[in-house]
Order: sequence, then C-alpha cells, then structure tokens
Amino acid sequence: MADWSQLPYDIIQMIAIRLDAVEDFLAFSAVCSSWRSFYMTKKWTPGPQVPWLMLSDNKNSNMRSFFSLYRDKVYELELPEACGRRCWGSSDGWLVTIGSDLEIHLLNAFTRDQIRLPAASTFQFLFNVAVDWYQLIEKAILMRKPSQSTASKEDFLIVAIYGPLRQLAFTKPGYASWITVEESFQYRIMDVACLNDQIFAISATGTLLVVDINSHLPVIEHIAAPPHEWARDQIFLVESFGELLMIYQNVYVGNLNHTGDPVQFDVFKFDFGAREWTQLMDLGDRAIFLGDNISMSVSAANLINIRGNSIYFIGSKVEHWWRYDVHFVDRDSGVYNMASRIVEPFYFGADYPSYYSCPVWLTPTLCYNC
Repeated sequence: MADWSQLPYDIIQMIAIRLDAVEDFLAFSAVCSSWRSFYMTKKWTPGPQVPWLMLSDNKNSNMRSFFSLYRDKVYELELPEACGRRCWGSSDGWLVTIGSDLEIHLLNAFTRDQIRLPAASTFQFLFNVAVDWYQLIEKAILMRKPSQSTASKEDFLIVAIYGPLRQLAFTKPGYASWITVEESFQYRIMDVACLNDQIFAISATGTLLVVDINSHLPVIEHIAAPPHEWARDQIFLVESFGELLMIYQNVYVGNLNHTGDPVQFDVFKFDFGAREWTQLMDLGDRAIFLGDNISMSVSAANLINIRGNSIYFIGSKVEHWWRYDVHFVDRDSGVYNMASRIVEPFYFGADYPSYYSCPVWLTPTLCYNC
C-alpha cells in the first residue's frame, strides 16, 4: 500500500494546484500530516467559490456545521470562537460575530484567525431604546474594494445596519469606534453593496442611495427612486458581475387572493446612464444568494448542484418564527426559480436555528494572508 506521506514536496504541490474547490483542498489536508502541513502553509487563491450555508449553533458545542451545495455534503469545523454568538457571513471567508458581551469580531471560519472590532457600545443611537443583544445588528457586511483584492486585513471595511431605525455605521480593524452615517436614520437602510469602489444603499421604500465615507462627515446622496410603488417585505441590493441589482422579496402567507407560490421575487437592474431601474425576467446562468449578510452572485455554468437563473434564500428573522403560520417555516428558505416562479426546498439542517443563531451564507477561502 502506498505511503502518501512520503511523496516529495514537489509532487504534493502539483496535486494541490490542480484542485479547484475549497472542499477538495479540505479533503487534501486530511490525507496525512505532511499534506496537512502543506495545507496550513500554502497561500491558496482559487477561483470563485460556491457559498456554503453555515447552519445554526449547537449549544454547548465548539463545532459548527457547514453545508456545501457544491458537494451536497455537511462539513463539521471546530470553531469555538463562534459558540453562542450571532454571525454574519461574507464572500471572503470571514464572519462578523457578536455575543451577549457586545464584543464584535471578525472571525475567519477556516483559519480561526480573529480580529477585534469596536464594541457595539460605540454605536450611536438617536433614542434610548432597549434592544436585545442578538437583535442589535440587523445586517453586518464585510466589504473589500475590487482594487484592494490583494490588500491586507487592515483594509477591510465593515458596514452594519443596526438598531430599530436601521441606521448605518462602518468601521475598520484598528478603529476605536463605529462611525455612524448621521442621515441614515431618515431612510431606514435595508441593504448595502459595493460596486466600482462606491458604496450603495437601498432604503425601506426602495430609494437608491450612494454613501460617501471618505469625507470628514459621511454623507448620503439620493440617486434614484424605486421602480414601482408596491409593497415589499424585504429588499436586497446585490453586486453581480459588474451590475447593481435590486431584489424585492414578498411573502404571501394567509393571503387568499394570492394563487401563486407564497414567496415571490422581482429583480431589477440599475441603468447608471438613465438613472433608472429595469426589471429582469431572467438571470441567465447566475445564481444569487440572499440572507441577512452580504448578498452574493456566482455563475452556475459548469458547477454541479448549482442552478442558474435562480435565487437561493434563507430567512433572517428566525427569532420571530412563532409569529407566523406553521407553514411559513418551510418557506423561509429555498431556491426560487425565475422561470417557473416556484420555490423548491434545499437542505437546511436537522434542527431549526436557536433564537440568536441565524443561518448564514459564507464563501469559503483558504487564503491565509488575505
């Protein structure tokens, strides 16, 4: 029987550089100690990866479960730093975490590298309203400008939508506090995206805004009105292959006048020249991933188990499930087919999330120096 641990370093390297998916590299690292050593020291920069679904927290356990849609498999990773904390995923392999101590960190789920961010106590609130710690932040989004794709961790920008007024704040590693965008409370920010080194936000009414954080006082500028004045339950903003998309999500539960699927999505692309939205009826081979973290978009071409022209979504309000009809739970996550306008289920894990631990999308990366 071959002793894989005795292979020359050059041969091990030749095997590794032919791997395309993070899932394969994790399997590579489990072969033997010498392969694991290569895995721990190599700066590996693969192409675009399919987001993993980080499942709910198991109380009193240091392990976290991650479901790979690409491999249709659950991976168990030791991650005690995330135990008992609410998490938000990113497209860079990092999580933003908060606990009952109100301490906030960046945590790399695959290297366990951790960076302390300013505490939640440095958020500015217009009114003294009591909020439970796990509801303090509505969304936490890690951004890195395309021009900084090889920059250090100190160049990360973390944006938070927080509080009952959905105010907007940002920070960077090394900052002493979160910096609030003062005007944001007027708009009730629903989502944020970065495109061409600019930060865009969408309000609760569907108004598109651009956020300038480079001036002495961060400011918001109105860019465009919403495409239609119809009701929407949730609004997402997505950077997708150089385009800015806005996605309306509506959930029709208990609505006897609605005959279609209980969950519906409408997608719009922004035309920067005309400063207006155009509705898209087809996403091509794109698969879009929505949740309460950063929204992500990948090309499904040549990817197994990933459907193009589809929207993968997970709920962000799991702590309020008791308010909904029991049938709503099965509609809080799924794959929405843009052509058929029907939702199909996908694996969500054996247990429902606990009150503080929402499932999140996280794009795996093994780049140890990014």
